[in-house]
Amino acid sequence: MPGDDRVIGDDPLVNGMALSLRLRRDFTVTDAGRLLTVARRIYRELNPDASAAEASGTVTCAADALFVILEHVGLLGDAADSRLSGHAADGLAVGGWGARIVIDEPAPLLPGPRSNCLRGDVFALPPSDNED
Repeated sequence: MPGDDRVIGDDPLVNGMALSLRLRRDFTVTDAGRLLTVARRIYRELNPDASAAEASGTVTCAADALFVILEHVGLLGDAADSRLSGHAADGLAVGGWGARIVIDEPAPLLPGPRSNCLRGDVFALPPSDNED
């Protein structure tokens, strides 16, 4: 709207408000074999009772490898949920989460926090081959 100088996301904080975070990070695979090997090792660290065969059967693709690494560093999974739940007493209840890996993103984000601010909707998914 003309004259609307409101900042997106400057809504006042109110009880009962539902907040959703859409986080996007782009990565480039530079050594697929090594990445898969390390992701399987990390899977076993995260799941100490898992065998090498289970890790090989579970971590089989790009999405599996990335999700395991993101869980290991605490961006997704139990570690992140545990740290966030520490804010329950501060008035923030943790809800569920979801994530999706997009392969061959046609417009990858550029390094740097401000380099993508004028690129339009950086969260729009590329068209799927399955869409009509």
